[in-house]
Amino acid sequence: MQLVKPTLVTRIVFLLLVWVLAACNEGGVMGAPTAVPRTPALPTHTPSPTSTATPTTTTTPSPTATFTATPTPTLTPTPTATAVPLTTSGDPRAAILSPPVPQTNAPCGLVDTLDFPIDPPDAASVSRGGGDFGVFRSRYDKFHAGEDWGGPAGRPNLGTPVYSIGHGLVTYAEPEGWNRDKGVVIVQHTFADGRSFYSFYGHLDPPSVVLAAGSCVARGEQVGNIGQPRSSPHLHFEIRTHMPYTPGPGYWPEDPTTVGWLPPSATIWRERLATAPGVAWIRPEAASGSPEAASASPSASQLIGQIDAETLAVLAEGQVLGLNVANGRVRWRYTLADESRLESAALDAAQPILYLANQFGQVTAVTLPDASLTLTQLWQVDVDVTGLPTLLPLPGGGVLLLARQQMVAISHEGAELWRAELPARPFRWIMAPDQLIITTAADANGLWTVDQQGATGWPTPGGHPALVSGAVWVYANGGVYRLDAQTRTADWLLPLPTGFLPDGDMLLRPDGGVLLAHTDLFDRRLLALDGDGRVQWERSLRGIPAGEVALLASDGRIYLTTQTSINEASELTIYAIDLDTAHLTRLLVGGTRAPLTADTWTTAAGNLLLVNIGGGHLVAFDPLLALEILLP
Repeated sequence: MQLVKPTLVTRIVFLLLVWVLAACNEGGVMGAPTAVPRTPALPTHTPSPTSTATPTTTTTPSPTATFTATPTPTLTPTPTATAVPLTTSGDPRAAILSPPVPQTNAPCGLVDTLDFPIDPPDAASVSRGGGDFGVFRSRYDKFHAGEDWGGPAGRPNLGTPVYSIGHGLVTYAEPEGWNRDKGVVIVQHTFADGRSFYSFYGHLDPPSVVLAAGSCVARGEQVGNIGQPRSSPHLHFEIRTHMPYTPGPGYWPEDPTTVGWLPPSATIWRERLATAPGVAWIRPEAASGSPEAASASPSASQLIGQIDAETLAVLAEGQVLGLNVANGRVRWRYTLADESRLESAALDAAQPILYLANQFGQVTAVTLPDASLTLTQLWQVDVDVTGLPTLLPLPGGGVLLLARQQMVAISHEGAELWRAELPARPFRWIMAPDQLIITTAADANGLWTVDQQGATGWPTPGGHPALVSGAVWVYANGGVYRLDAQTRTADWLLPLPTGFLPDGDMLLRPDGGVLLAHTDLFDRRLLALDGDGRVQWERSLRGIPAGEVALLASDGRIYLTTQTSINEASELTIYAIDLDTAHLTRLLVGGTRAPLTADTWTTAAGNLLLVNIGGGHLVAFDPLLALEILLP
């Protein structure tokens, strides 16, 4: 399933309506929009020492709550409408910038990083560009070998300046290189590892092409302006590994990546990330270094889990990939025998089993790889559900299938255990020691506890769950709640102005307190709470990119990520949080111009953070190394 991201205007209108309704209802808790579950902390397979008996197959009706306790607010003060802003530092881009210095194999200098060809470095104001490489166009009966770029949004394309994406040597520059389709400039870029490729700028205004073959250009230096080809004004932008001295066709009869073209925007982001401080590896690899990823073209990736200390399992490229944690290379692959499309996968919590679900609701169980890296199918069952499936590990063994609002529990032997119905689509989930906790965005029965015997709903608003000192806390629209499993009551620890749940998060801190990211009509803020829900400090998040915020703990440190979409681009930024000073250090910026926002996730694996930018790349990142480089 895929979440359509609201625009800023939609969010403001939504929050205004909610604020007015909340005032009319004297502060009642309001519901939140449905959202796609975000991938939780990385599950690790731990084999059970002994086998367990398969539970008897039972079917239970949709459960209802057994208590109706009304949460009572404590005397904790509500955060102020606006808080003192967080301080920030750290500039990963500045840490790698260097002037072009002639080298033996690179007379115009080596590439330090790459920019975009219009509105560099980030093309933040450009709404058209980056989405049509490799597209088949029937009027030419061929595939597009580049990307068509426009100027900054709201301005005419004609006359827009075009810039070199990196330091390089001009190999071709002709004011009428494409005849009626106007000027062309080609620049060779050489990297420190010996690789090189060519950037291509077509449809340039002839008088603006003043460079000459054999001259040097620096990153960000103008190569021309957008001209007037036979079609409407735009830049035809390519990155390729061939044809340095001729414009070429612009279209190709087959997939352009098979004959030397690279996806331009994806390649720019890949090179940016590959040189960023702290990046250990990136997938897909560069074209010259990986036959299995010759195009360097990203694809959607879903995290499955870490199988052992050496292997990470992801769902990508229509199959399950076992990746080497140390270098990101593929150790093994698994595809369903019928080649149906895989939609979700999960590791068993107790047995060495991997569960797979296709688009038809069929669930397949396979063994984890043996010494020969072979996976063997154990069983396959058809599950009668409607909608695309999501698989979650079932406590004690087995798997839970979610499809829209349906839940179906299946044992590790393929027997159906029970079915239940949620009041709304799932929002988030976490694994507790003996149960799975699933939340929706509903205002009642918004949290459910799940095990092999069934599912139980709690009459509390749904939202972001966390385990704090053995108790379940929920950050919902109305604030923060703590559930008491013994008395089956919910305490309203911290009232908050009604907010926008997808843009917030809650996380247990290493010291036993809680960190909360909250967005409402008045402000975006970060709050530190103690173990009783009292506010220790709060800071405004003004000054960092707006969008979805996520919190992550790794090796005793807390990190904050923001996912922002502007025009047709998406960026993910990672910050380290200093809890003592409430200071953020910017560590990593990654992005894509073909966003799949629902496939964006970040999780910890040993001393690395694994970052998947939906529609972009999978990156292994060492935040402590980046901190050493970026701290003042």
